[in-house]
Amino acid sequence: SRLLVFYRSLDSQSKLTDPHEWFSTARKMKRKIIFHGGPTNSGKTYSALQCLRQAKRGMYYGPLRLLAAEVFDELNLAGIACNLYTGQEKKYVRNATHGAATVEMAQSRVGMEGPQKPLDVVVIDEVQMLGDPDRGASWTRALLGLDCPEIHVCGGMEAAALVLASIAESCGDDFEMRTYERFLPLMLEEAALDTSMKRDEDFRYSGHVQPGDCIVAFNRKDIFAIRREIEKETHFKCSVVYGTLPPKTRAEQAKLFNDPHSGYDILIASDAIGMGLNLNIRRIIFNSIYKVSQGELVRVPHTEIKQIAGRAGRRNSAFDRGLVTSRSQEDLPYIRECLEKDIDPLQRAAILPTPEHLEAFSRTLENSGMRGKSTADL
Repeated sequence: SRLLVFYRSLDSQSKLTDPHEWFSTARKMKRKIIFHGGPTNSGKTYSALQCLRQAKRGMYYGPLRLLAAEVFDELNLAGIACNLYTGQEKKYVRNATHGAATVEMAQSRVGMEGPQKPLDVVVIDEVQMLGDPDRGASWTRALLGLDCPEIHVCGGMEAAALVLASIAESCGDDFEMRTYERFLPLMLEEAALDTSMKRDEDFRYSGHVQPGDCIVAFNRKDIFAIRREIEKETHFKCSVVYGTLPPKTRAEQAKLFNDPHSGYDILIASDAIGMGLNLNIRRIIFNSIYKVSQGELVRVPHTEIKQIAGRAGRRNSAFDRGLVTSRSQEDLPYIRECLEKDIDPLQRAAILPTPEHLEAFSRTLENSGMRGKSTADL
């Protein structure tokens, strides 16, 4: 019937079962994927960025504009001309050979002058995000589609098998695994901050916080309320870091916290710090283990708890270990469970149709005369 022919035509135009075949230029190239896998504060991203520094032309793709801006700053300070491109801002440097961008920009190869010039090295950070149902398709597309001979991917070991078995092998890419361990130990404190309180006493951070502490709150209202409380009731000053903070302000806040002579000894942050920002944190304190997601109050997934907690105890900081605790004793068992539990290997990567898919789909509708009609019209 006409309807069956129509549906078969649509199906052929929107087939998503072999996404590695969508990128013919990349498939014609002999690529090598180097996987830098390990926990937080293990040096995996640092090692990948060293390879990027040595390249004649290269790009960094990260999950946050804060991270892209950090790499942009670091490369330019090292004398490597680097551009910045995120959804919020663009910065172009004369004669740039490198670029730093959020991963969503990978599909258009923006962020450098002459974006069509070949790249020598690409770094894709936090590659385990390819399993995320909301943003993961951007990581999958970048890994499948970048036409670069040397691609360094950094992330948790839970993504290793998926990157190797389902992506590198299907693309015919060479694969190299490099594993890392934490430089400094990470320890969970035995008691939460509220254990010394009397039954009817309201909790206050004053008297509990110490230099190098980072209090993690999952909404901006709490972040600023905690800062006001600490600065009003103690002699400490607080820096703040969260995802929508302008990059320049973020850099200033991070610099204040990392400088032991600035007087800003406490950091109040969102879950944005879990994505690899370089901060000299002694202790992570979870203000809560709950956050609002899609309008509902949910418990923070154990993968996020583990990643955020791991930001404590950075190598070359003034601290010889990383510490983790919570404001409430009720939250501590769940945090302990998260830290002790291995993260399950990723089973699948997210994908979305490409613009070419949508264009072909639309063209099929036009040619069939079905646009704007229902099946009852056939």
